[in-house]
Amino acid sequence: MRKLTMQELNRLPVADFKATPKSPVVLVLDNVRSLHNVGAVFRTADAFALEKIYLCGVTGLPPHREITKTALG
Repeated sequence: MRKLTMQELNRLPVADFKATPKSPVVLVLDNVRSLHNVGAVFRTADAFALEKIYLCGVTGLPPHREITKTALG
C-alpha cells in the first residue's frame, strides 16, 4: 500500500479551501485530554468543512506533534 498524492485525494488547494463556504456548525471540545482525539476532530472538521472549533479547559492545543501525527492519518 502506498500513500496517495494530493491529486489522487482530490484535495483543494489551500486558497480554494479557504474560499469554500463552510458548514454553519461549530464544535466545542471541553477537557478533551487525548491529543489523538483532538487531532481526529480537526481532521473530521476539515473533511466536513465545519466553520469553527473551540478548544476549552485542558484540551490540547496545536501545534503539538501528537495532534499533527493523528491529523496525518
